[in-house]
Amino acid sequence: MSTDDSKQALPLDLPVLTEVVSDDDLPTLTDIVDAPEAEAPAFELDPAVAAPLPQAVEITFELPPQLEAHLEALFMQRLLPRLEAAQRQAVALTWDELKDELPQLIHDALPPRT
Repeated sequence: MSTDDSKQALPLDLPVLTEVVSDDDLPTLTDIVDAPEAEAPAFELDPAVAAPLPQAVEITFELPPQLEAHLEALFMQRLLPRLEAAQRQAVALTWDELKDELPQLIHDALPPRT
């Protein structure tokens, strides 16, 4: 934690950890305990720090069309084989899952034997 972080005041309505529990009795995110009333420390802010930050100036940068086309071709050349391999793997995994589940799906779809 830097020295600037320690000067920022925390909100007063934060939940407070009141006890340590075992693994069997973990609290949930909906368990909220009222914090005991405490005085919040007052910090004096340096006027230079408290002043609003100036707005960032957005600089537009355009690539020359030839460079943009070259970069696009380079990305496609490198990424396309990986994309195709990932697609083949996804199709193979899906096909294997379907083959594993198909007997049960057919069994569930057919009317029961009498």
